[in-house]
This record gives sequence, C-alpha cells and structure tokens, in this order.
Amino acid sequence: MTTLAYPTGGRAGSTIPDGKYMWEGPTKLTEKSGISQQMVYVFFNNASGKGLLPIKEGTTKETFYFITSVSTERRLAEDAFNRAYEMVFRTNSGQLLLDEHIQAWESEVWQNGMIGFEDPATSDRALDIAQNIYVSMYNLYSAVPLALSDSDWQRRFFGVSPGGLSFGGPYRIRPLRDGSMLPRPKLGGRQDEGYGGHLMYDQELWLLPALTAFQPNMGKMLLSARVRIAEKARDNAKANSDTGARFPWEAALDGSEVSPATTFAQGALSVSADVAFGYRFYLQLTHDVSIIQASDERGRGQEIAFDVARFWQNKAKKTSTGRNQYDISGVTVGTEEASQQVTNDGYTNFAAKLALELPEYMLKILSTNPKAGTYNEETRRFREVSDYLKRPEDTSRLYHPEYDGYTSGGSIKNSRTVFLGFPLGMDMDWRYRKNDLELYGPLLGDKGPYITHFAAQAIGWCELNDERKCEDYLTKIEGHINGPFKVFSEDPFDTNYFPGYGAYVQAVLYGFSGIRPQEFELELYRPNLLPYSQRWNITGFTYRGNKINFIFTATEIALKIDRQLNPAEPLELRFHNKTEVQLKVGQQITFPRDPWTPAQSDINIPRLLARLYATKDEWRLNNAPSVAPQLHIVVVAALVLSRLYAFL
Repeated sequence: MTTLAYPTGGRAGSTIPDGKYMWEGPTKLTEKSGISQQMVYVFFNNASGKGLLPIKEGTTKETFYFITSVSTERRLAEDAFNRAYEMVFRTNSGQLLLDEHIQAWESEVWQNGMIGFEDPATSDRALDIAQNIYVSMYNLYSAVPLALSDSDWQRRFFGVSPGGLSFGGPYRIRPLRDGSMLPRPKLGGRQDEGYGGHLMYDQELWLLPALTAFQPNMGKMLLSARVRIAEKARDNAKANSDTGARFPWEAALDGSEVSPATTFAQGALSVSADVAFGYRFYLQLTHDVSIIQASDERGRGQEIAFDVARFWQNKAKKTSTGRNQYDISGVTVGTEEASQQVTNDGYTNFAAKLALELPEYMLKILSTNPKAGTYNEETRRFREVSDYLKRPEDTSRLYHPEYDGYTSGGSIKNSRTVFLGFPLGMDMDWRYRKNDLELYGPLLGDKGPYITHFAAQAIGWCELNDERKCEDYLTKIEGHINGPFKVFSEDPFDTNYFPGYGAYVQAVLYGFSGIRPQEFELELYRPNLLPYSQRWNITGFTYRGNKINFIFTATEIALKIDRQLNPAEPLELRFHNKTEVQLKVGQQITFPRDPWTPAQSDINIPRLLARLYATKDEWRLNNAPSVAPQLHIVVVAALVLSRLYAFL
C-alpha cells in the first residue's frame, strides 16, 4: 500500500495537525479468483506530523483530534475528510461536528420512528428491555444509509452482511457431516469468522421488515443490493442449468457464490425466494410503484420478480404419481456441520409459492380498475405451479413437518418451519400454528444458537395471546447479548450478529404489537404488553406514506396519524357496524384492546381487532372475506410516495 503526503496546513508542534495524509491501494485478497481487487482510499490527519503527540511538561490536560475517512472512491473519502477537518479545526474543537452528528440522528432518524416504554425507569428489567430496543435500532440504522443520490443508488451499496462491517475473531473449525473440516478463507495467515462479509438471506428476513417500518428508504436501499447483483444471479442460474435468476447462498462483492460449504452452494435454494420476500414485504408496507416501473435501475423489481418466479417454475416438477402436485427436490437443510438434501422442505416450498405469486401481486398494485385483468399468460403458469406446490402437513397431528419424511425429535439448529407463520405469513389454522410452536420450540434448546428462531417463537406466542411464552422467548434472545455494549451474537459470546438486532426489533414490532402487513391491508391483532410495562408505544410506523403512532395499555389502543409524507389522501376509520369517521392528522382514536367476553377469549385463538386499508383499494376491501370477530376497525389509508432523505 502506498503512503502519499497530502498538502499540509497548521503549525508544527501545535495541537492543530500539520499534515493530512492519504493511503491508497487495492485490497490484498479477493473472495474468489476472477473478482477484481477493490481500490481503497483512506484520508487521515496526524496530530504532530511526526507520529508523536506533543505534550508540554507540566500539562495536565491536552486534547487531540484525529479524523479518518475511508471509501472505495477517492472523491467521497476526500470530500468527507475535508468537511470534517474544516469543522473541527476552524475552532480547534470537535463540538461543531458532534452537534451536527447529534442533530442528524435526531431529525433524520429517531424522529422518524421508534419503539419505547412510557417510563422504562420503573424497573431495572423494563430499562434493560428499553436499552435492548434502542441498541438494536441504533445498530440497524447505522448499517444502512438513509439514501443515495440517483446516480449512486445502484452502484455503491453492497448490502448488510450478518456480521456488518466486522469480520469477527478466530474461527472455530467445525466438522461437516462427512467428517471433513469446514474451510474458511484465510486472512493474515489465520482463519477468521464473521460470515466473510458475504451477503446472505438474513438481510431480507430480519433486517428489511424492521427497517422498512420506520425508514422505507432504508428498505429500498437493501433491495438495491440485490438489483446490483441481479445479472450475476442470472449467470448463476445458467451455470447451474436453471432458468431465471438464482441468487447465491453467500454472495461475494460481485454476486458470485462463495459459500465455503459445497452442499449449501448447490442446494440452499431458498435465498432466491427470500429476495422475492424482501420485495413483497417492502411493497406490503409502501406500495411504492417506483421499484416496479421506474425508468432507472430502481424500477427493476418487476424484472427480478419475474426472473425469480421463472427459476422456481423450472425447479418445481410435477409429481411422478400422476397427482396434480408439484415437488421441489434437492434442497439443502440443516447446518454447515450437519446438512442433508430433502424433497419438499416446508419453508422453501412456501417461500417459493410466494415468489411465484409476486409478479401477479406487482401487477395488482399497478391496477386501479377492479374490472381490469391482473394476469398475463406467464403469471397464469406461475399461479398453476404455486397452487399445486406441495405444502407438507400432518393432518392427524395438525402440524407442519420440516420436509417429506421428517421424523420429529432431537435437537435442531436451523429449522425454519416456524418462519411459516412469521415472517412468511402463511394463513393457517390456529391449531397448526400452536402445534408448530410447541413441537419445534423445545428442540432449539435454551441457548439456540439461532436467535432469529427465538424471535419467531416470541411472535407466534404473542399471536396466540400467551404473554408468558412471549416473554420467555424474548428473554432467550437476550441470552445472546454481550455486555457492556450489548453486542448481539448468533452463538452466545460469538461475533457481532446484525440479524439478531433485527430479530429483537421484530419480536416487539410484529409480535407484541400484533401488527401484520398483508398485500392490501395492515392487520392489527390484539396486542400484548411488554414485560414490566403498563404502557408502551410505537412512533412513526410508516404504512403507505402515513406516519402512525400507537400507544398500547392494558385496556386500550390509541392510534394517531402523526403526519403524512406528501402527497397523501384523507384517512377514514371504519368500525364493524360500518360507521365511518374521517380522520385528521393529529387526531387520536382510542378503542378497546380486548373487546371479547371471557367466553369468547380462547387464549390460543388469534384475535383480529382491525384492518388498515388504502382509499384507492376500497374496491378490494369490499370483496375481501370477513374474518374478524366482534370488532372490526378499518383505517382507510392513502398511497403516498416516500420522501427521499439526504445521504449523510
């Protein structure tokens, strides 16, 4: 790496640095042969210009300011460094820079969305939970830029690896199923952990739903990471004799497959469906048509959706028994240490079903005429496969087996069957939901290692109104938090794990609150109180451009449209007796948290309180089946374009 002196300023021997420096050079290693090395530019200052800190004899306090800026583009690194340098040394104080940093977080981040207790200081436990929420949201917000300029949107953002920017500590070599050792790339002569900085499915399942609810543009940024490597996904499909787009289990910088386990590189197919899920969830909350039809790179969502659907249409094969059924075989499940290939993995098949239906969903969003067709010949073929794709279920024991031939029992690490209920949102009988949770929960053990499974369990038990089990699984997530800075890890005391932050937020945001996004509505189920709280809130939940505040107490729910992102349509509140109330921004509406009589309040039956709809989709509402007991509240929302935030 070359060190170049940069034009100097200041006075030698003073606390004002007399030198600015730049390091530039290519990365030493690439993730895979054939991948280009990345140029890296580092700008920094030196307090003395000689590598020493000048402290005068007798001095009891001295302040030095060190500024560093890093980027793969020289202009960005240099501009950021010069701006910070000017702010600090204009007054020989870091206060201006600190004040701007605090103001940016307050105005652009925290004021746009948060989860909180009304008074967390009432108990140490409540304060601990509140801190866990803040730490989780801080880490998630820190990992994704608010927005980039149009010209930079697709080119620059890689996505969020499970380990974030960190690369972890020494890697613990673990044997594979066949007894061989799992290889990992060596850096500096030693093997390291940290997911290699690779992009994986966790981004769509555990980061995007948490971020999009408060910062839709951050959700869009995560999708941009897949747009950037979409062409490589098509190449991956061709290389594996597939059609459409096949996204890798572990993606390198250029989108190549770099999983160290061959079985996962070949058989961990669900990630392509997970990418489609990310688009679906983002659209459910935003209905942002720009990702479907914009003329620039951001409009490639429909193109990606169709290519992923083509991939699954090709993978699903009609059963040889002559029944009208499609199967998906050769799917790797389990862990890198103990994996196997199966047919009709329950999670993969249902995720593939949603992926096959995503193009049709996008066409529905674009349609404003109830009489207009939302199908074309290709989506009809997708629908046929989707409708007859096998969903493994045991109709005698009323649960969902992991895959064809699954025998329950024994510990598990990576079963994703409980993800069917959430985040995938499978519509199922409550008895299947309960039995899935009861069967797979104990097999996880007390320490995991996958805290995302604990989050899925917490969300499921909240849905079934079992507050004790909600709290139990929230506590199990906390077993993966390491002090004093509350770093989340996949295995207890392991490397930094960003899906863990997203899992904790989602356990509260979509579990305790009862909020469930659907294609054209936002369902509100009976909420649960957070442990040791009698009152908690969600501020700035973004649904189709409306910033909504919720307050949850033991007896009631308060809902208020705090503000709207321009443009916006008026909101309406429609009760079960069809009474409609025109809502105004700032007007708070309160309704019972539990309107059922004791005889109606079976603890294990999900209780749907309300639905939020968009005015433009009222014709869909009128044709929707009624499934809510006793109380129906409908908030008619507006389709609103999210405003773009400036990239900091």
